[in-house]
Amino acid sequence: MTGKAKPTEPSISDAAVKAKTGKDWAAWLDVLDSAGAKALEHGAIVRILSEKHGVPSWWRQMIAVEYERARGLRVRHQTASGFSVAISKTIPTSLSRLYAATANSVQRRQWFPKGAFELSSQTKDKYFRGSWNQSARLEIGFFAKVQDKAQIAVQVSKLAKQADVELEREAWKAALSRLQQRLQQ
Repeated sequence: MTGKAKPTEPSISDAAVKAKTGKDWAAWLDVLDSAGAKALEHGAIVRILSEKHGVPSWWRQMIAVEYERARGLRVRHQTASGFSVAISKTIPTSLSRLYAATANSVQRRQWFPKGAFELSSQTKDKYFRGSWNQSARLEIGFFAKVQDKAQIAVQVSKLAKQADVELEREAWKAALSRLQQRLQQ
């Protein structure tokens, strides 16, 4: 998505980016502007940060994304393959019970949002993945927390439109609330 640059608020503070990379946001924007990054694809921006500036992997991705947002090349939640949204919830239940409520198709139908899901891979008590409504991708991760609590983290990616982000967020927030209610019965 191209267009006029709009002011954006980076998702990480100036102090944090400077502490980890040696430069604040304004300095990184200047560096990338000088390198002609506004005319480059994401991967080329990342290569500049890696090869010319030695920025560590996670930070070069973060800087590239924030640069693209600051210059109007990308909007929030946009990825190279569409739009993405993540929702998580910590629930007072065991990890295995939380995973089972997702892996078991009968239990899953009782709380999942409306939509077509097709499983592609899973690992017990760790993750559950597949296609969502034919064109999107659904990834669910499971994490043990303190005693008798577990977290479920849902990511829906490859969404076609920015407007789909909030629709999916609301649908999954409601679904995770239903899941919590079911598990607390």
